[in-house]
Amino acid sequence: MKIESLVKFLSKESSLEIYPDGQESAALFFRGRKILSISRVRIGKFDEALGLAGKLRKHLANDRICAEAESLNVIPFGCEYQVKRQWKFAGNTGELTVDIAADNGGAIDALTLEDVCFEGQVERVEYLLDGENSVRCSREKGIIYSGSLLPVMVRVTFADGVRAEFYNGDDFWRYRCAGNYPGGSAMHTLQLDENALRWTRQILILPEDAAVEKVPRRFKALFAVGTGEKVPAANDGEKLVLSGCFADNLRHREFRAFIRKLLPGTHALLEAASPCCCTQGSHVSRPGREVPHGVPGELFDEYIWGSSAMARKGGTLQINALIPGMEESVICSNLQTPPEEITLPETEEL
Repeated sequence: MKIESLVKFLSKESSLEIYPDGQESAALFFRGRKILSISRVRIGKFDEALGLAGKLRKHLANDRICAEAESLNVIPFGCEYQVKRQWKFAGNTGELTVDIAADNGGAIDALTLEDVCFEGQVERVEYLLDGENSVRCSREKGIIYSGSLLPVMVRVTFADGVRAEFYNGDDFWRYRCAGNYPGGSAMHTLQLDENALRWTRQILILPEDAAVEKVPRRFKALFAVGTGEKVPAANDGEKLVLSGCFADNLRHREFRAFIRKLLPGTHALLEAASPCCCTQGSHVSRPGREVPHGVPGELFDEYIWGSSAMARKGGTLQINALIPGMEESVICSNLQTPPEEITLPETEEL
């Protein structure tokens, strides 16, 4: 398989670097400064950072406004765990999908997802806990939060005014997997020191005698960087207002039909009012069940598709996301600005 020595996505102000091996899987930069780093998973006693790189390749998509990459790492111990990642990057915002599987009949009985480290002099930390609709705020050094409830979103404001955000979702039910087992638990810790905020995400902690399903695990996340400046809505464009959970395919069809019928040179504005968490299982292909999920990832996908479609018409797209608890979201703020074209510097193969 093709293995790049480094994958780098460059836009006007930000860049994302993805690594084939080592302690970090990726790092996000803004105006040349490292803002956020994403480490590697730990499964039971085994650390992915000690594993082997099996694949890392990249490509551009959607008329060069979105860059994508795929990676594969193998932990050559125990039952040989495989960690596959898919990355998207557009408009100062990234999406990470990680698939974790145990080969040779093994099971995942303890799992810590990638540590997330916000690097720099932190002025303020805000976080939204699973089940809440308003953010908590802290400026204190030390352990800000330690508990089993999932921080759905963590946002940092640095001393220079730059903001960064990491969002666990939209598949909240996957992050709650410990609750499926008697005695299962999770532990999330936010710790702030002089130069960084580190977020440790222990998703699955089980008793030694637990009966564990031999199933793969998938988790999605979004991350973003920006200045947080509000972008006013244009007064001369075509506006579509949608309410309800945007994971419902009906909203996707309405949005895409709206974009397709617009004339060349139009500015399109989508106003999407959606709950922070919806439990309608039919939205995520599980009808008749309560399955908690969110929507920013759905909006990010439509931002990429819609921006590309409008650019081909000589127009633009702006998405105004109205989500309780995410009113000041960096991710949502970035959806209000058309994405810049991304370039891929040439790198060597390993």
